[in-house]
Amino acid sequence: MAALPPQKHLMAKDPVSELIGGGVRTRTPFTSLLNRFLYKFKLPWKVVKNEELPHVMCSVEQRINFSHLVDQVLAYGVVGDLVELGCYEGQTAALIQMVNVRHQARPFHVYDAFVADWNTRSGTVQERLKRRFAAAGLPGPIMHEGDMRHTLPAELPERIAFAHFDCGMGDDPERHRDLLLHCLEHVYPRLSPGAIAVFMDYHDPDRTVNGLNSNPGVRMACDGFLADRPERMEVLYGNDFSHGYFRKR
Repeated sequence: MAALPPQKHLMAKDPVSELIGGGVRTRTPFTSLLNRFLYKFKLPWKVVKNEELPHVMCSVEQRINFSHLVDQVLAYGVVGDLVELGCYEGQTAALIQMVNVRHQARPFHVYDAFVADWNTRSGTVQERLKRRFAAAGLPGPIMHEGDMRHTLPAELPERIAFAHFDCGMGDDPERHRDLLLHCLEHVYPRLSPGAIAVFMDYHDPDRTVNGLNSNPGVRMACDGFLADRPERMEVLYGNDFSHGYFRKR
């Protein structure tokens, strides 16, 4: 029987598989040992390679979570469009669109100021986002450029089935909280029953496993906003990163 050709070269050239598993941080035995020590003693830190951070915005585990959650709302017929608030170069946006087109594709809106740029690669942030979608053979999203304090609520769709909130830049937690609250105040009423809202960097020290508490303003906003509403945040396992979600009742 003839041997099967090696698959790794095919995978390396496959843009769809790259959306799930590409650009993952590698670990050294030394950093793994340090992180096990920090986790054992419940210390709120994790050792990572700084030079990799600008290029890796989410973990493989988070991408898998996104894939399942987007697929759920589409498979169950939850009414509305898909939105992402804070998309940068489109790492998670491309994954959301990949799942979207496997169903009867719905309008997908992304919102970003497209100003912050931690990358030294060629082109603007928007150009790199468009290249990412084109490389994966995906239709581009509807792009809403500008400060979300100005684009929301005017440019939001009437009904929303899935929303991903990733509008933090690692700045002051209270400033991040205020921006996220602004987004929630306008997105929440548009969420259909059964809609899912995912929040990058949501970290609950009593429930989150492994993930960094890199943007504490997220939990401040989410827990405060939902305090007098029926929904509650659930944590998701994201390995080095943290995130959580709620389902609209």
